[in-house]
Amino acid sequence: MSFNPSGGSPAVSVIIPVHNAKDLLDEQLSALAHQDYDGSFEVIVSDNGSTDGVCEFVKNHELRTRLNLKYLDSSGTAGASFARNRGAEAADGPLLAFCDADDVVHPTWLRRITAELERYDLVGTGLSTEALNSESTRAAVPFAPPSNQGKSAFRPFVIGASMACHASTYRDLGGMLEFVHASEDMEFSWRAQQSGARLHFIAEPLVEYRLRTGYRDNWAQAGALGYGSAHVRGMYRANGCPPFRVRTTIVALLALALRNPLLPTTLTRMPTRLWLRLTAAHLGLIRGGRRYGSLAW
Repeated sequence: MSFNPSGGSPAVSVIIPVHNAKDLLDEQLSALAHQDYDGSFEVIVSDNGSTDGVCEFVKNHELRTRLNLKYLDSSGTAGASFARNRGAEAADGPLLAFCDADDVVHPTWLRRITAELERYDLVGTGLSTEALNSESTRAAVPFAPPSNQGKSAFRPFVIGASMACHASTYRDLGGMLEFVHASEDMEFSWRAQQSGARLHFIAEPLVEYRLRTGYRDNWAQAGALGYGSAHVRGMYRANGCPPFRVRTTIVALLALALRNPLLPTTLTRMPTRLWLRLTAAHLGLIRGGRRYGSLAW
């Protein structure tokens, strides 16, 4: 139940950062309308400078009453962190839940993720790529199973596409850092734990995650992830976070050079999109590692 007939504050504010995803947002809104959560919640679509008409789409959406749907202009600074932070500032609920515009939450998502906030301060869930992506896309874009998601060599973390926390926790921490890109959810998780927050990761796929399909999109996303993870590791080196190893990265790049797309796929046994992602991620890691001091031999 999302509509609150009493007119009081919702129990949960669901925040969706969006940038030019109008054509995919409807599926996520429909999924939120079919949650088995029995409390009241609002849905805030935080628009980070879209140019595809998402404002009118949200304001005139057929589910606007059922979802207590709100449109928020968060175009001031580009980035999902900025959109999430503006959404958290506008939220009325004591609990915050975050999902992405191009994914689809399972019917149990909101109930499961918010129930854990009775014992924890920050909660995440696993993601699945089965329902929204073709077999060829899944083969070309590596994705860890839910049992291995939310793990790192330093501390566990939640994924921004499926996370929830107490609004007070989010605001006390100052939200996500807007100058960190692609790994801002990891940094937020580590900072929260450093401040004493209790983190829990539900290692089950409660969200269907949509993978990138284009060559350029895969190259850009993977490069940003490599750079961002190196940035965050550099920020936490003084707290004991281990560095990335230069020799491991060099060996990986040499192996990729021998399996480049100019050779037949039957010989390399590597789809072009996978080669692009792995190469971009390692190059991004080197760039970020050199800049932020997270590389060691």
